[in-house]
Amino acid sequence: MSILGAVLLLSVLIIVHEFGHFIFAVATGMKVDRFSVIGIGPPVLRLFTWRGTEFVIAAIPFGAYVHIVGMEAPDAAELAEEKRAREACLAEGKEDETKYLFRNRPVWARILTILGGPLANYVAAMVIVFALFSVAGARDASVAHVDQVLSETAQQAGVTRGDVLVSIGGDSVQGGRAFNKVEKAAGDHKGTTAPIVVERAGETVTLDVPIDENGKIGIQMTNPYVPVSIGQAAYFGVREPIEITKAQLSGLYKVIVGKDKAEVGGPVAIVNVIKQSADEGLRQFVWMGAFISTILGMFNLLPIPALDGGRLAFLGVEAIIRKRASPNLEEKIHGYGMLALLVLILIVTIRDIGKLFG
Repeated sequence: MSILGAVLLLSVLIIVHEFGHFIFAVATGMKVDRFSVIGIGPPVLRLFTWRGTEFVIAAIPFGAYVHIVGMEAPDAAELAEEKRAREACLAEGKEDETKYLFRNRPVWARILTILGGPLANYVAAMVIVFALFSVAGARDASVAHVDQVLSETAQQAGVTRGDVLVSIGGDSVQGGRAFNKVEKAAGDHKGTTAPIVVERAGETVTLDVPIDENGKIGIQMTNPYVPVSIGQAAYFGVREPIEITKAQLSGLYKVIVGKDKAEVGGPVAIVNVIKQSADEGLRQFVWMGAFISTILGMFNLLPIPALDGGRLAFLGVEAIIRKRASPNLEEKIHGYGMLALLVLILIVTIRDIGKLFG
């Protein structure tokens, strides 16, 4: 059941993303002729039609998509037909029927429509965090608990689950964002055996713990949950997706400059991570929903061809120089980008499946 829940959660977050595109497209005067609320590929079941949009279920039951009329680069015949339709409307004194096409809308409307998907994911993440913290409380970031002892050296040194970290090598690791303080203090004493002070059962205990060359103690940390007010929950709802984004971008930067190694995960890995969070309980599963929604929004904003960020890059240049790039050239770039992305996903998925059964 946890695997099914993981797949459903990821699918819902993708639907939320596509719903963001849909809402902004309609709001800015565009025509969306199809919204597949479940699946990708050709439609197999037509649900209903609303304001000219056909809501369907598609052949491959994963994810979702919206088709906004006029996003594709037009061929010569389409351009000629569009010109004839526009001239006919002008001759008859009617409203231009071609103005609803994506390519004919103002650049600001196209930017909002493309931005709508990632924005919907960020808003969803904020709502999830607000609801979770309002009901279940928030983690106290000023205190770091030992959740798991991962290394044998830390276990032999006497570190146990539930220990509250007080200081490392004389440096306090409490207050503010405790995780960051722990990482910094451990990094300052990497490759040595440092005195680590922990609080256990109301008593203070000093342990001599080896810290490896990478500045790792060999533990997994967690923050305790504390009740918060509605106002605090709203504050955390806005802050947490921003903090997640900053942390992910920082990690990406370290990979690019060679300070860290990349660990790329595909849909299988994402579903497996969500499943693990579901196994830990409802609260962790809901939190993972906010985390994955944030990652979906952030990833789609990266300036990579075929992603929303790649399309926004073209629109940004157009807004600055007031000249549109060649539609055929842009479509080719996005097409090659999509092909490369699909190949990468296939390779990573095969690897992830191998890990699961390895």
